[in-house]
Amino acid sequence: MSFSEKMLQSLSDGDLDGADLLLQQALTHDELPVLIELGEVLIEKGFLIEAKEVFLDLVERQLSEKDLVLTYLAEIAIEEDDYETAFEYLDQIKKTSEYYPRALFMMADAYQAIGFVEVSLAKLQELLALLPDDETVQFAYAEIALLANKLTLAQNMYELLLDAGYTEFSNVSILERLATTLAHQGKFEEALDYYKEAYRHKKNDQILLNLARLNQQMHEMDEAIVYYEELIKENPNIKEAYLELADIYVHEQQPVKAAQLLEQAIKENPYYVHFYLHLAEVLEELEDYQKANLYLNQALLLDEEEDSVLTALAKNAFYQGEYEQTLHYFERIENAYQGELLWMVARIYNEEEEFEKAAHYYEMALEEMQEVPEFIRDYCYFLRDEGRLEEALSLIQSHLDKEIHDESLHQLYDELKQNDWDY
Repeated sequence: MSFSEKMLQSLSDGDLDGADLLLQQALTHDELPVLIELGEVLIEKGFLIEAKEVFLDLVERQLSEKDLVLTYLAEIAIEEDDYETAFEYLDQIKKTSEYYPRALFMMADAYQAIGFVEVSLAKLQELLALLPDDETVQFAYAEIALLANKLTLAQNMYELLLDAGYTEFSNVSILERLATTLAHQGKFEEALDYYKEAYRHKKNDQILLNLARLNQQMHEMDEAIVYYEELIKENPNIKEAYLELADIYVHEQQPVKAAQLLEQAIKENPYYVHFYLHLAEVLEELEDYQKANLYLNQALLLDEEEDSVLTALAKNAFYQGEYEQTLHYFERIENAYQGELLWMVARIYNEEEEFEKAAHYYEMALEEMQEVPEFIRDYCYFLRDEGRLEEALSLIQSHLDKEIHDESLHQLYDELKQNDWDY
């Protein structure tokens, strides 16, 4: 039994001191192939410090396998998130080396991991030129091309894999990927066919969700509803399915069905705050503000510091004319500088004749709300009543420069220009 084998046995037995002693003996006495295998096993078992010691020792020797050792050292550096060191090792491997393709693949993977997708794609392009028929390289290239939004390149490579008989590669559906690539290019009919074929080959939730979304995007709402309902039946824990199906019902003027669906969603997933928020919006559309308030307070119990819940409660109170309660929630919101929320507070203070405070919040809301005609009208009325007519006219004019088709603002501008105070 080699010292390397004895060292691994000591690690298995939990004898770390003995393993360290045997490692030193292995480095002194064991043959190169045995030591390389030892390093590989140590990486596989997660003993990166020991593996690094093996390969650092080997890289100092004049070995024919030095480039292979460099790739292992780079692999360890990547595992330790030390990408700079990994690139230093890989850059030492020359293009003439038999391990250069391996180095290119590792560099592509590392660059993708740190967000340099274009560089990753360039490395894979170089690798593809060296190994044009390697399916693993083709698949990696297609995946990174899709990530980089190089859709034609991705499509061509997925089609190449499909032509070679691969409907799946590394547990990834090539049919689904091709469908996604086509959908991103606006080729919806083709994408739909490939999604359906992918689902026939292997049923999974993501493909079903993609089928529902694509039909929704194509305005085939009946088909989309069928797929969403099937998905919810197959897996009641897919939260997006409830939210997106509810949106369809609202869009199709069926808010009651949307509310019923979201109530079902809450029963299945009672700790998901967004269901409560979405349901409250639907109930407010149905003018059932009290029931909306009930669900929002339930959401607040789940996450009482959630700004989105407090914001929804503030709006709900405002819709019911409960201004004191609106301000109470507003004061609790950590990030209260939202245009619509600030506008509500401005209107409350205007109603209560606290005009300085109202002016303050109108001004704060303006940055986010300057593209909203309803806000512009309301703010201009406020400015007019405060004797700031020129500011009102200037505000409308700046808005009309962007929204020239807003007839109501044209009329308001003309009225204010004529100093017509009879509204």
